[in-house]
Amino acid sequence: MSMDKRTPVIVQASGLGKCVTSPEGDLHILRDINLKIHTGEAASVVGASGSGKSTLLGILAGLDLPTTGTVFLGGKDLGKLDEEGRAKVRGEMLGFVFQSFQLLPTFNALENFMLPMELAGLHAVKARANTLLERVGLYHRRH
Repeated sequence: MSMDKRTPVIVQASGLGKCVTSPEGDLHILRDINLKIHTGEAASVVGASGSGKSTLLGILAGLDLPTTGTVFLGGKDLGKLDEEGRAKVRGEMLGFVFQSFQLLPTFNALENFMLPMELAGLHAVKARANTLLERVGLYHRRH
């Protein structure tokens, strides 16, 4: 999807790398990743198991820090923020659906969707949650 150059960049990574030390030596999980995702743009991260998808997403969200490179989320350099600052940006800018769902079993889908918005102090969360459930094709499963 090609976005207009005037559309703000919401996520930008430049020269991103992640290396960890293992008993066998250095393990390069990511090398020289460069990407821009504009507001309103959809992107997918696809690859084989163990190829670094979760590591990349964790770094882009500020859950982990890269060994090299920079990540900007909403115009903020995550590498210049402490954990509290990164958590604040995450809370304002991101939502996660983890591979193993962390849903509250006594809540229905609508309630699980509404909870983070209510905790963030947003208003009109039921209407917004219904709109978002419809957008992702789950409105019929809300109850």
